[in-house]
Amino acid sequence: MPDIAIIGEKTFLFEKLLDEAGREYQFVKPEIFGSPFLPRFRVVVIPTGFANPQYSKVLPALKASKSRIAEFLEKGGVLTIYGPLVPDHEYEYEWLPLSLKYIGEYGNTELVPASDHRCTSLVDAKTADCDGYLIPGEGFETALADFKGRSVLVIGKFGRGKIVATTIHEFPSVDYLRWAAEEGEPAKI
Repeated sequence: MPDIAIIGEKTFLFEKLLDEAGREYQFVKPEIFGSPFLPRFRVVVIPTGFANPQYSKVLPALKASKSRIAEFLEKGGVLTIYGPLVPDHEYEYEWLPLSLKYIGEYGNTELVPASDHRCTSLVDAKTADCDGYLIPGEGFETALADFKGRSVLVIGKFGRGKIVATTIHEFPSVDYLRWAAEEGEPAKI
């Protein structure tokens, strides 16, 4: 059984990173996201650009799977979401069970720790490119902020699961993938 699902097309860069993490993984095409025939996963990763039709076809599948996403989280899964990459626009994560908003504003920023949560292992650097910032609703806490104090990495709990959302425009670290796979419980998406 794979631990990690990457929603989207196969890429060599992601494969190399996942191999280094030492966890079983599967790429899940948007067309079959939410299918009852998929295995259980501990972690689901939604890469950068999911809401921008120039980069991805994932958004319609996410919207159609809102209740399945909530069930995945209730049963202990870890959902890792990168920025929607809709530059200079606002975006509401309507398909999440917790309220979260994104403001597109690409730039390099200093990363300021706002908590000591282990999800901050997502990135190893003290600065990073971010494609915007987040406005977290109730149920979220900020783990990393930019130099202006705006959230760039947040974590929220829903049921037994966790939502980790970020605007950091980098691949997740191997340490983060290992943590998320250990933290998550096998659940259907």
